[in-house]
Amino acid sequence: VIMPHNLIIADYSIGHTGSAHDAFVFQSTHVFQNHATLLGNDHWIWADSAYPLEPWCIPPFKKPPNGALTSDQKTFNTTLSKV
Repeated sequence: VIMPHNLIIADYSIGHTGSAHDAFVFQSTHVFQNHATLLGNDHWIWADSAYPLEPWCIPPFKKPPNGALTSDQKTFNTTLSKV
């Protein structure tokens, strides 16, 4: 977990060897396991699309199969990508 305003590394996970998906490794971080205590009700983290959508973990919208994103979803993704 990196803070975008100052690029400080706030959390990391080690010990997963070989091929482990980022979302799986994320589950072993302090932020994932203690998000309610660390983030509180009015805070969240932005993540890339590999991470799960949770009230406290917000990834960009994924294009649905055989579909398209709405205009609002595209705007959200564009704004998120600029952070």
